[in-house]
Amino acid sequence: MKKLITILLVLAAFLVPKIAAAYDFQVNGIAYKTDLWDDYAMVADWGEEGVLYTGVVTIPESVTNDDTTYPVTKIGAYAFAESTGLTGVNIPASVTEIGDHAFENCSGLPEITIPETVTTIGARAFVGCTKLSSIEIPAGVTEFGIWAFLNCDNLKDVYCHISDPTAVDLGSFTFSLDSDEYSNRTLHVPAGSVNAYKESDWAEYFTSIVEM
Repeated sequence: MKKLITILLVLAAFLVPKIAAAYDFQVNGIAYKTDLWDDYAMVADWGEEGVLYTGVVTIPESVTNDDTTYPVTKIGAYAFAESTGLTGVNIPASVTEIGDHAFENCSGLPEITIPETVTTIGARAFVGCTKLSSIEIPAGVTEFGIWAFLNCDNLKDVYCHISDPTAVDLGSFTFSLDSDEYSNRTLHVPAGSVNAYKESDWAEYFTSIVEM
């Protein structure tokens, strides 16, 4: 039954189409939308305009539109997707969530620093980021979506600062579909937590688990 559910989830990920998300405003070349109560802003998809990012993008901690200032707390779904010319992104400490497909197929992105404030990394958030060679996962992350780091072909080292691996909702196939990739990757974990990781779901993706 568990295997059937997993297969259905994988099929669903293929079948769900990209929905064109309208943005509310743009500042300095970055699209934003606000929540229903205008409490915060998120970096948004450009929708049908199809704008792609190049070079290094710096996301501000807050953004002002029509005399109202919003904290930027989320990188929304598809915000940077398909931006193959994106070579760097600076994410502020105000961000707590990286949404589904946020950096999908950003194949020119060699590295990214996820701030300690982030708690959620969405489904397919970094799928297809083929240039990523290492990633640091902050201690506050509690949830990964399905395929979050799938097809990151050059990903060799994952530095995970989470002390208790069982406290994390690890999505299906978070790091790989192919077990042949496991031997090429090393998971670096906090001191004293190696055995806990080896006995957790993380061991499905890493045969090499070592202390930082």
